[in-house]
Amino acid sequence: MQKKLGYRTGLLSVLLGAAMVAGCASKLPQGYGVAKSTASLAQEQMLAAEQATQVDTASTYLGLIEQMQQAGHWYASLAHTDAFERLHGSSTNIQLLRADALRNTQQYDAAKRLYMNLLNTGQASRAYRGIGLLEAGQGRYEEAVAALDKARRLNPVDPNILSDMGYALMLSGQLDEALLPVMQASQLAPNSPRVQLNLALFLMASGQEALGGQLVQKLQQPAAKSAGGALIGTEAIARLQEQVLLVKRAVQMRRDAANTNLTEVLPGKVVKVSSMAVEAVPFSGKDAAQLSLYPKGVK
Repeated sequence: MQKKLGYRTGLLSVLLGAAMVAGCASKLPQGYGVAKSTASLAQEQMLAAEQATQVDTASTYLGLIEQMQQAGHWYASLAHTDAFERLHGSSTNIQLLRADALRNTQQYDAAKRLYMNLLNTGQASRAYRGIGLLEAGQGRYEEAVAALDKARRLNPVDPNILSDMGYALMLSGQLDEALLPVMQASQLAPNSPRVQLNLALFLMASGQEALGGQLVQKLQQPAAKSAGGALIGTEAIARLQEQVLLVKRAVQMRRDAANTNLTEVLPGKVVKVSSMAVEAVPFSGKDAAQLSLYPKGVK
């Protein structure tokens, strides 16, 4: 009996020892397999670092191109969109910047094609805005309002879209309809000279000259600087006065057209007021740049 018991105890010890060795072995590094896993992990980390660097570089370059456009350097920014695509490939972001540059260098057909290609992307609202500005720049205010309304539906809290829509409505003679987008934009972007100038235009064109004048005086003060440091000056004020006359005349023309049962008010026309006469003439891209209310370089 003792012999059998000793045998069983010895066997149990051997089995327990083998199990412990096997358990420890399962936790130990397995030589070549570990080396391969470490190398693979290092390679993945290096690849991720390279991709992050590329993304950061591309983002920085995009930011620089945007700064060029904000400064009004449209031709230079157009050249840099080509350089960007050679370095980083194409993307909806760079295509939008290219379209904006083409629009502001009077290459309207090419700009519109790019904007149209972006309508089914994440840049749809900004593409519709670009089309609206393109149409407004050529005096087609009804078409501009339609495009900007589509942009507004996609992004109802963008003050630039709302301000542009109000501006197009005013120049098409729809002063009452311009009230809502102009006021929304002014409250969403209270520190933007671009947006607040549109509010001043609306106030002056609607007979509230005193309020409009107070707003203009406020915008001329140093405290009215926007994040980009833009201020309105005498040139902007002169353009504002011209635009007030244009909006008032457009409103009168729309009323006259309604009284004579006309369905459309001189599409693609803008009224120029002189001391001798009032006449309707085609609205050119050059006139659009000269009569723009916005500070130079603002998109």
